[in-house]
Amino acid sequence: MTQARDRFLTLLQRDILELDAADLDFGIYRVLNHRRATVQRFLGDDLPAQIDAELAALPGQAGEDEQARIYNALYTFFARYYDSGDFLPRQRRGRTGRYSVPYDGSDTHFHWATKGSHYVKSGERFAGYAYRQADGTRVRLVVVQANVERDNAKGAQRHYLPEALAHPGAAHPGEWRLAFVHRPLTDDEAQAFGAARRRRGSAGTADPTDADPTDDTPDADDSPATEGASVQDRAVNAWFASARAAGTWPAAVDAEALQRHALRYAKGQSTDFFVHPQLGPFLTDELDHFLQTEFVQLWDLPDAALARERGKFRIARSIGRAIIAVLAALEDLQAALFEKRKFVMLAHYLVQCSWLQAQGDAGAALVAQAAAHAPQVARWRQWLGEPAASTATGADLLARCPHLPLDTALFDDAFGWAVLTAVPDLQAALGGVLVHGDNYAALRTLEPQWKQAVKCIYIDPPYNTEKDGFLYKDGYLRSSWQSLLDERLRASRALMDSDASLFSSIDEHQRSELTQLLDICFGTAGRIGNIVWKGSTDNNPTRIAIEHEYVLCYAKSIDELDEVWSTDTDQTKQRMLEAFAAIAQETTKLKERQARFLAFAEEKREELGDLYRYRHVDKVGPYAARRNMDNPGKPGYFEDVLHPKTGKPCAKPFWGWRFPPATMQRFLTEGRLIFGENESKIPELKVYLSEVRFPLRSVLQLDARKGSNDLDRLFGSRDVFKNPKPAALIENLVPYASKSDGLILDYFAGSGTTAHAVLNLNRDDGGSRRFILVEQGEYFDTVTLPRVAKVMACPDWKDGRPKDGVQHDAGATDDAGAHWSRRTLPVVQVLRIERYEDSLDALALPDVAALAGQTELAGFDALLRYVADAQDLANPVRLSTAALARPLDYRLPTVWEGQAVERPVDLLHTALLLLGLHPVRLRRLPRAAAAGGGWALLAEVRPHRAGQPDAVQALELLLLREHDVDTLPPAAQAAQAQAEYAWLCGALQTEFGRTLAGYACVHHNRDLLLLGEGERGASIDAALAGAMWSRDPAFAPAAAAVQAA
Repeated sequence: MTQARDRFLTLLQRDILELDAADLDFGIYRVLNHRRATVQRFLGDDLPAQIDAELAALPGQAGEDEQARIYNALYTFFARYYDSGDFLPRQRRGRTGRYSVPYDGSDTHFHWATKGSHYVKSGERFAGYAYRQADGTRVRLVVVQANVERDNAKGAQRHYLPEALAHPGAAHPGEWRLAFVHRPLTDDEAQAFGAARRRRGSAGTADPTDADPTDDTPDADDSPATEGASVQDRAVNAWFASARAAGTWPAAVDAEALQRHALRYAKGQSTDFFVHPQLGPFLTDELDHFLQTEFVQLWDLPDAALARERGKFRIARSIGRAIIAVLAALEDLQAALFEKRKFVMLAHYLVQCSWLQAQGDAGAALVAQAAAHAPQVARWRQWLGEPAASTATGADLLARCPHLPLDTALFDDAFGWAVLTAVPDLQAALGGVLVHGDNYAALRTLEPQWKQAVKCIYIDPPYNTEKDGFLYKDGYLRSSWQSLLDERLRASRALMDSDASLFSSIDEHQRSELTQLLDICFGTAGRIGNIVWKGSTDNNPTRIAIEHEYVLCYAKSIDELDEVWSTDTDQTKQRMLEAFAAIAQETTKLKERQARFLAFAEEKREELGDLYRYRHVDKVGPYAARRNMDNPGKPGYFEDVLHPKTGKPCAKPFWGWRFPPATMQRFLTEGRLIFGENESKIPELKVYLSEVRFPLRSVLQLDARKGSNDLDRLFGSRDVFKNPKPAALIENLVPYASKSDGLILDYFAGSGTTAHAVLNLNRDDGGSRRFILVEQGEYFDTVTLPRVAKVMACPDWKDGRPKDGVQHDAGATDDAGAHWSRRTLPVVQVLRIERYEDSLDALALPDVAALAGQTELAGFDALLRYVADAQDLANPVRLSTAALARPLDYRLPTVWEGQAVERPVDLLHTALLLLGLHPVRLRRLPRAAAAGGGWALLAEVRPHRAGQPDAVQALELLLLREHDVDTLPPAAQAAQAQAEYAWLCGALQTEFGRTLAGYACVHHNRDLLLLGEGERGASIDAALAGAMWSRDPAFAPAAAAVQAA
């Protein structure tokens, strides 16, 4: 084997395929690990044999220099596009170094480096990293907040540095915690860990095009003071060496095991990668262009050498394509897993206790049971800000705050099903959906049930600054960010109705890139406009004081929007009307009303702003005088308007009246014209405050600190979440884009501000808006969900506790129907969905136990090493139809807290989502033994039809039950089917008062016997699998085209 070929194969094995990176367990590395034998056979046997065969077919004898040229060309090509586990587009260069773009007369478009790729952040999998020691004690690794600017290291590359090992305590009983900080290195640390120089594409440049493509500077100095393969490894190793040398290391913690986990944790947190659904077509096209521009040299060759040169071109192309085929197969597997719609791992509900209690004796009994359930009482104490020593009972807490929601996740299955049984119409009661999971996966999974149902989207994506805590692949900050947003914008567009709008917050740092993405997704014709939000004061400006952000607004179809956006709802307006109503109740004398309302307006002048001019009062209410009665820009109406005292025609505007004579006469009759002392003054129009509508203005002033103030009131701390948006911001936007019954989506939910705003809007105007929020951060359970529960329970909070003076009793008010509790939809669904890493974990497991290796990490590694092809139909992640015989026992093998486990799957809620069915009534019923025994799940549902109201759809039924009858004799199968039919007919009559023929369709797992006239059934097995594995059309076309070719 030649030296050039050795060098090339080494590149493939070590640098590109990285077969020696056994410590990496994410992305392509995991797939490579399980296909290691296949890949090594390809590299060691198949590829060399193919190379030898191709060379032998050339005319004459190939010399060492010619072979080296072929291998060097392929080395150059693959090395050019590969970067730490990813293939990224680079600039095309010809032999002279000039930029080369193939041009066929069509438009040439330039995009960010990673366009068309899925962005995956491996750190999300490690966010809750924990493992158990041999004695069963748990050790958790966490990242605590760190100051980005340290020792004048602002903007430097940051690393994960261990800081302290904490003993089990009240905050984390029975659990050791190793805390990491994420910050730049100090100068001394950089010297010790060998971080003096950066390699190409590291954090010093915004994109790889900013760096010298020929710079191969190593990542670290040649002689670091500590051991490790990278700066990150050396920083971790140094801390452990120092901690153990101090002699205070706790005997209860295995230091060597923790160090291995710490190295893995830091690697996972600091690494991200891309999944390339179009890698095959991309690299194939790039290879052809590369060989044409940089390999083929025909111009100076004699004619006799042309055949041999073409042969070498064919060899290089053939070898390159063979390698691309292997790489594309690996990447296609990842893409299919990434794009697949996900399982619901757990579904639970927040249900308002006061509403549930009103549903009858069964509901009241459930509330009483919840009030006596210790985990729920403890959760209520947390939500209500009770002191740690509080002994308040559940009954005490409900007496003070009767609208607290219970959380079915805190109870057993029997209680959860009893709650759902007590809900008469789940679809009507549902106020929102909270999804815990990756937002791209959630949008794909939500699509069948909510396609074209969303009326307004508000998102607050990461701003892509080093201070926002969201980190990207070094050197690809902008490209990574654009890939992240691009695929999520595309996925969310499918959920938008034709008249829906999207609002996205952003600052100056990434506004142009976001505008480009939105233009691509919605077209430039979809631009509605930009709002400048002045929300802060920069007291320490460098050059220009930055005191604003932006809200970009786009329409799915701008022709479907209302021609004029305006709203009659405004908090200041409402406050003024309420003040006048209170004055009017206390006095009937007009002059006294005028004086008192004027005094109120003068006192609140600064708060009233532009509405201060509506300080005048007549018998109807507050009003202002409108002076612009003239017709704008062209001649209007010139009929005379007589002064009521002088009887003479009043002065007219220059362009005449803007209103026709009949309208002017109506204004006169209604007393809405305001005249001067005589006819020399142009009359003014009286405009009542109650009639005022407000446009959405392009400049919005709202103190951004109100977002933190909102959280301070709810949680008693401003630090529970960084940089939350004020609820008032979203309350200002939503009414313009959605009617009062619209569905609002936020897939960068953060602290839950959008849900808070929707609940507030409904309470203000009696609307029935609903929300869908998606968040994958760990704070979902500490901030997002608790915030929704708190706002459901009470509208006003102070220092983490319900504010004194809030009226909780609707019956004690003059209008019980207008009470805030009656304007709160009482149920919120919480869905926790499968992660992409779970999908990789759950690939089928062949018997390769001999490869297990690292015994201490076996609990974490074993499952990952038992991976097989995702095309295996018996694979759980493939949604095995065989397993659908036992849908209530479906399990997904995955890794949880460092252990290989089988986690239960909620197949009912998975089926509801993927089949696009909205539940109305749910039941879990025992089935007669003759009918098969066990539990059966019945869901009365309405199918979702894109663009049509769900309420008008005919009812259907979903039935899930154990149905494993293949081993029964035919006669026994027939008898069981008959018995099941009889049981089902009786159950439907008892529970729902309906017959099988009363449903438009009966969906069921496996098969089902239907005997009556008009009874229609459909097995969900194939439909469910098809919906789950449907590829994302935004990424699938290129792959499909290659397969077709």
